[in-house]
Amino acid sequence: MVEVIVRAEQFKKSIRLVLSGRSEYMEKDTADFIARTDDLELCSTGSSTHLSATVEQAGAARVPLPVLKSVKRVAASFKQDRLRIKIETGRFKVETFSFSHDQIELKTLGDRIADVPIDAPALDVLALQKLYSADELVESGLTARVLEAQEKAVAAINWVADSLKPFGVPREAVRDLVDAHVALHAKALKAIVARL
Repeated sequence: MVEVIVRAEQFKKSIRLVLSGRSEYMEKDTADFIARTDDLELCSTGSSTHLSATVEQAGAARVPLPVLKSVKRVAASFKQDRLRIKIETGRFKVETFSFSHDQIELKTLGDRIADVPIDAPALDVLALQKLYSADELVESGLTARVLEAQEKAVAAINWVADSLKPFGVPREAVRDLVDAHVALHAKALKAIVARL
């Protein structure tokens, strides 16, 4: 369980920040709530924000963005300065109002290992597979983004292979070319991250 008391205005502002620019990914992305000592971190792919909190139960939870959008509406309806937030497996509670959703889950307390900008191109997302394990991508909430990038790559490979069929270029050659380019891009990203 994660349980915190936060300033209402700061909480609503943080949710707005995390939801900003996500219309394309609203159904796929999630938000992580990480509560430690006197801090609540709210993060999703490409964004993160911290707010002061009275942490009554430290921990971490992952919430689908449609639930977070509903939480924002409910939080706006309360008039008090502080809100009690309680997250359990399958349930998100703001004061007396409770949301149920089977994808609300408690997580082990830790930081996101991998991240990309909200509008990261498919090439960047595919490169993550060369830099991180499948478990690390799952822990970072990037599985849906990676699967979407893979679908785009397969569609593009199929289109190119069909276009080059009259020239005897096999699909495997196109796939190998894309894989090699993704590997080069991953190497370049790793070098950039190492300099940070």
